[in-house]
Amino acid sequence: MAVIADVFDVLLIDGDNDVIGTTTLQDANVEVQVAENDVRAGKGNQLLGVLHSDRDINISLTDVHFRFDWIAKQLGQDIKTGEGKAYATPKFYTVDASGATPKITLDKAPIAGTVAVYDADGEKLTPVTVTEKVVELPVGTAEKVEVRTYQYVTPATTETIQIDNSVFAKGVKAILDTIEIDEATEEATHQIQYEFYNALPSGNFTINTASERQAQTNETTLRVVKPKDSTVVGELKRIPLTV
Repeated sequence: MAVIADVFDVLLIDGDNDVIGTTTLQDANVEVQVAENDVRAGKGNQLLGVLHSDRDINISLTDVHFRFDWIAKQLGQDIKTGEGKAYATPKFYTVDASGATPKITLDKAPIAGTVAVYDADGEKLTPVTVTEKVVELPVGTAEKVEVRTYQYVTPATTETIQIDNSVFAKGVKAILDTIEIDEATEEATHQIQYEFYNALPSGNFTINTASERQAQTNETTLRVVKPKDSTVVGELKRIPLTV
C-alpha cells in the first residue's frame, strides 16, 4: 500500500513564461466537485440514476513565506521597479537643544513640506525648517517630539504593484508535485504530479498581521478553467522513481 505524506511543491507559469515557485507550503489541496442530479421515480421515489453535468476543480495553497510576486498575480499586475514616494511611520525623537535652534535628525531625508512634528501635548509644531535630514524646530520646543510622518524618496530598487480595481487576475499553468511513499518501508516510490493548463488565481486574499511576532501565512486560491477548444483541463502523472 502507498500513501501521500508530504505537501505539494507548486509552480505557477504565466503566459510570458515567468515562473513563480514555492517549496514552503504548509498545506496544499486539490478539491474536485462534481455536479450531480439524482434521477428518481416510481414507488418510494427510488434512485434510478445520476446525471453528471459539470466538474469544478479548486486549488488552495497556504504558504509560510510572504510572496510579493503572488500578490501581483492575484491583482492581475506586473511588478514595476524604480524610485517612488513612501511615508515614514510615527516615531519619537530626542531634541538636540545644544545650539541656538532646537533640532532633530530624521532617519531619511524628507520631501519638502511633508514633515509633521507634534509636541508632548499633541500640538503640531510650526514652522519647521528642513535641511536634508535635519529639522529645525521652534525655540522652546520640549525635550521629546513625535514625528508622525513625512514622505521620502525610495531607492531605485523599490518594487511596486499598482492596485487597479478595473484589472483582475489572469490565468496561469499550475503544477503541483509531491511523492508517493510505501507505508511499510517509508520509501518514496513515485512522483505524483498534477498539471492544470489554465488556473485562475482568485482576487480575494487577506494579509494578516498580529502584535505577537510570528510568521503569518498567506493563502492563495486558484480555480481551474476549461480551454475553449477542449474539455481536458489537465493531467495527473504517476512517475516511477528510479534508483
